[in-house]
Amino acid sequence: DLAHNAGATVVVDNVFATPVLQKPLELGADVVVYSTTKHIDGQGRTLGGAILGTDEYIYERLQPFMRHTGPAMSPFNAWVALKSLETLRLRVNHMATSAKSLAVRLEQLPGVERVWYPGLESHPQHDLAAKQMRAGGTVVTFEVSGGTPAAFRFINGLDLIDISNNLGDSKSLVTHPATTTHRRLGVDGRAAMGITDGVVRISTGLEDIEDLTEDVEKALAG
Repeated sequence: DLAHNAGATVVVDNVFATPVLQKPLELGADVVVYSTTKHIDGQGRTLGGAILGTDEYIYERLQPFMRHTGPAMSPFNAWVALKSLETLRLRVNHMATSAKSLAVRLEQLPGVERVWYPGLESHPQHDLAAKQMRAGGTVVTFEVSGGTPAAFRFINGLDLIDISNNLGDSKSLVTHPATTTHRRLGVDGRAAMGITDGVVRISTGLEDIEDLTEDVEKALAG
């Protein structure tokens, strides 16, 4: 309402939640955007994006831009993304269940300073997430004691989880934000966002949660 009262268009990047766990258009958003490379494809096969909005927005504002600039997805990539939508709900529900289980376990493990996952009551915006999302998502972020060296030891000690900056894949993935996705922000910029050198991000995939948990526990202990 605050944005609409000011005459602004509300755009939501719903990649982390997916349309399975959160529906921004039903919550009052005007436009929703997705990277179809993430959960929608789910297997790292395509590059693409999707923009959802009202007929007025799509045909009067977006379509002329697309017509004149030509940023169209290839037919094959579009076909792969559309076929992947058939299993999106099954995949995301499994991933989110695994993420919640892993987050709960991480809070109990030595060497873990803190855990960020909207499905945990310890998360500062847990109540908001519970109000507008069906689950807490498929990504778990946590901080290990010991900064970058400890984070790298953990990441390199994993066998089942692959190293990648991607997320939403059928394969569980891990990354170190301070040296990858948020590297260019600098130390002060990352500190303002709560991203320390010990922060690690895991995107849960379709593996059995017992196997994922065992892999994480082993890497933390090593």
